[in-house]
Amino acid sequence: MAQNETTRRKRLFINQNFCLLFWGRLVSQIGDGIHYFALTWLVLDLTGSGAALGSVLLASSLPAVILAPFTGVLADMWNRKVIVVLTDVFRGLILLSLGGIYYLGNLGMPILYVGTVLLSLCGVLFGPAISASIPGMVKKEELVHANALNSLSRSATGIVGPLIGAYLLGFTGYAGVFLVTGTSFLLSAISEMLIKFPKQELALNHPAERQERPVKQFIKNFKQGLSYIWHSNGIRTIILFAVVLNFIATPIFNVVFPYFGKEILMMEAQHYGLTQSSLPAGLLLGTLIIGLLTKRIRKDRLLVIGIIGQGAIVLLISIVALPYMYLNMSPLMIVTSLMIPIFFLGVLNVLVNVPFQVMLQETVPDQYRGRVFGLIDSTVQMLVPISMALFGVLVDVIAPFYFLLLCGGVVIVLGIAMARSNSIRIMYDDLSSFWA
Repeated sequence: MAQNETTRRKRLFINQNFCLLFWGRLVSQIGDGIHYFALTWLVLDLTGSGAALGSVLLASSLPAVILAPFTGVLADMWNRKVIVVLTDVFRGLILLSLGGIYYLGNLGMPILYVGTVLLSLCGVLFGPAISASIPGMVKKEELVHANALNSLSRSATGIVGPLIGAYLLGFTGYAGVFLVTGTSFLLSAISEMLIKFPKQELALNHPAERQERPVKQFIKNFKQGLSYIWHSNGIRTIILFAVVLNFIATPIFNVVFPYFGKEILMMEAQHYGLTQSSLPAGLLLGTLIIGLLTKRIRKDRLLVIGIIGQGAIVLLISIVALPYMYLNMSPLMIVTSLMIPIFFLGVLNVLVNVPFQVMLQETVPDQYRGRVFGLIDSTVQMLVPISMALFGVLVDVIAPFYFLLLCGGVVIVLGIAMARSNSIRIMYDDLSSFWA
């Protein structure tokens, strides 16, 4: 009986190393979800300004844009396990320090900016190291399952994080939130210490390369990663579309929605937490059905369906943002009318992200993965700081209805353009044998 239970556990979590990674990330992601929910509320409590919220999110995203290409190089040159463990330890200590400063009554916006930037720097190092390690922890045929589990983890914690954050904020205040989130990262680091990371094919394996000066090594490896992406037409094209989509979508969720909920609808934290949780609930459902869908529908078509569908749903949400609508709706009706469409946004989002992630992990050689993932993350996020700062200023003077109406229409147009892209279609044609 015990042996059968062990077999089922291995089948679900693939192997012991991936299982430890899964549970460690689960704990830290819950803390992350709690933190960013509370951060949004804290900034609005301190300032009441959409511009201030946009500027904090700008500070959070700038390190990813500027440094991700270079931290990806480090993920190929340095020991990935050391990177993963130390960044989680640092994040835990930063959050506990912010909690202590808040408890003493000294936490203002300047300190919050510094803490946000430091947390972002750790995340920029952590991301490429983890993404590059996963393909070595599982077999080729287990990659879809591994990425589905990662998506499941993000979805589940996205549901739990805002809900816990809302109620924790009500019972313990911001100091309690910092304590819980800081502890979660330290627990994640302990779990990661027990993981046997795969033997790493370092970018500098040749003796002649190891004798080169560090700066020369760094520049050489950076250029190699950039060249790899440049010579892939499909990846280049999809990155271009992703840059535009992220420019629109990220500030909608991180600036416009929180401002609309707190400052215009005057929602309570618990009610807003429910609407936030509906997105990862949709991601959860999308994760459960993505395997079945990829067997019946071409992957590039799923990509287009996901993007056009999300644009259409944003147009539906814009109706709720009409003053005539929300002024004549009860709090329950408002929450419900936001939760349902946001839920389906989450479902459609999975149709875009999981196939693309698996494609990269399957096709990019181990010695290039850190650089490629870092460069892609940075490029996709390139204009997001500008868009969040811009939307943060504009949302103070322009009704959210106009943002949602315009952005939904633009996303639909982008989806139609992607459907007509030959390079994207060819890229997924090349993967047909793998997905079969």
